[in-house]
Amino acid sequence: MRPALHPTASSIREAAPSTVLKRRKRTVLQWIIIGSCTLVVCALALGLWVWSVLPGQQGEPIVLQQALFAEPAQAHVEDDRFLYRSATELAAMIRNKEATATEITRHFIARIKNHNHRYNALIWLREEEALADAARADAAIANGDTALGPLHGVPITIKEQFWVKGSPSTLNAKMFGFVAPEDGALAQSLKRAGAIILGTTNVPFMLSDYQTHGEVYPTASNPYDTTRTPGGSSGGGAAALAAGFSAGELGSDMGGSIRVPAAFCGLWALKPTYGALNQTHGGWPDTTQVQRRLAMASPGPMARAPEDLALLWDALKETPIDEHYQVPITRKPATTRTLGDYRFAWADEWRDKDYTAQVGRDVKDKLQQLVGSLRHEGAALDNAVPSIHADLMRCFFATFAMVHGEDKPWLFRQLMTQQLRAIDPGTGTFESYAAAMSDTSEAHWQRITRERERLTGVWEAFFQEHDFLILPVTYGAAFTKCESGALQQGDNGPLRYMEYVPFAAIINATGHPTLSVPMGLNAEGLPIGLQVVGPLHSEEELLHIATLLKPLVKGFVRPMTH
Repeated sequence: MRPALHPTASSIREAAPSTVLKRRKRTVLQWIIIGSCTLVVCALALGLWVWSVLPGQQGEPIVLQQALFAEPAQAHVEDDRFLYRSATELAAMIRNKEATATEITRHFIARIKNHNHRYNALIWLREEEALADAARADAAIANGDTALGPLHGVPITIKEQFWVKGSPSTLNAKMFGFVAPEDGALAQSLKRAGAIILGTTNVPFMLSDYQTHGEVYPTASNPYDTTRTPGGSSGGGAAALAAGFSAGELGSDMGGSIRVPAAFCGLWALKPTYGALNQTHGGWPDTTQVQRRLAMASPGPMARAPEDLALLWDALKETPIDEHYQVPITRKPATTRTLGDYRFAWADEWRDKDYTAQVGRDVKDKLQQLVGSLRHEGAALDNAVPSIHADLMRCFFATFAMVHGEDKPWLFRQLMTQQLRAIDPGTGTFESYAAAMSDTSEAHWQRITRERERLTGVWEAFFQEHDFLILPVTYGAAFTKCESGALQQGDNGPLRYMEYVPFAAIINATGHPTLSVPMGLNAEGLPIGLQVVGPLHSEEELLHIATLLKPLVKGFVRPMTH
């Protein structure tokens, strides 16, 4: 007989576990596939959302003037008559018909073309426009025009941040393919004063570093040592002045961005009081954002001689105000006091409850030299500083976050926080930045504003007892170019990145004005600078002090390569 085709009970029992196992495997596999597809869809959706909230490209990418960053095949002819002349001297030469604005402008253009490739100080050269402006300046002299501005015919440069018609303003970020459609308010004021704008100068990515490197332009170098940074964010302008490419520079300072480059490149500079100058018209490449919050940042002049600061300041302070952010200022004229009439406070370290901001031997030595010179002049001197360093740093970080995080999506603000952690000074103060980026509400902004007002009151009370405060700016001379946030070398070991600039951002927290004073070179041939901090709106008196200090300090010293 043929075997039965139907399974026996025992065979069914044996097959059942195998079938169930296969079914279970298929079910698990189906759920794995469904789960994986769901995760992929969620990841794609999240990616699309992240992509949608990140800032997009605005405009077309900037096409660089490649010749500006390359050594010329043949050197252009420079005129030694104008080499390292001050703006004041050049203005006098033009008025006295000892030289023409065109001759002087041609000299600067030749010098830039010959040497800019070494430092990447300028990122845009306005050769045709500058020569046309110089020709008009010469025509005014030839026609006997007496209504000449204080900078008539004097070539200067302007930080890339500020609008100069036809020049890029990208903040060294690829997302901004922006070319200025017109001159900004500050550029207009400088032009009205007769200045010839040669071009615009290099900045770090989004103006947020003490070095000058980014996504669009080649990295800037220090003319005293090209392995070192010229500082940031007004680093390109500082390098241009030190290299003799310009007779003056318009910079800006929100956390030391004028004072650090001035110290690293041996320059005089003025960081005015916050709100003293209009920085909202032509001060940012994004024309789509309506900014409601602004604090701490101050445009200001940089120069090789203190008298040039006065020329630039006299032009800049005439800029019409933006009534949304500024109030009319009645400025007191400078006094005729001598150094012996002042009460100076000074400090070469800043002790607080949990932290002491320190500087290296080079800076201490230069500060002590200045204190000794002032004592010899009969000035009253007091080693004193208010014990608010940590409070000022917390206020700076919180305000910085509130200004830059305004209207940004939550995820983008968290990414900004993680990126900026590279400059966490390790004192606990950076957490105010993280907290502000997590809560950008108007209530939080008002709390921070009240804290700034409280700290401003502490400073103003301090300045009732002292006329001015002399402080370091940086721990030491310009450091070697490196990754942002990298450890720096101090006299006694490594320092955190922000520990190298412990006296910079704290002054921005309340927006007080400062004068940068170049103290000459250290043993390595690198500049060392100090700052003089004054009460609110004391710019005129700070400039008067600059003229008094000029005979007592080394001032600007040419780099050996020039």
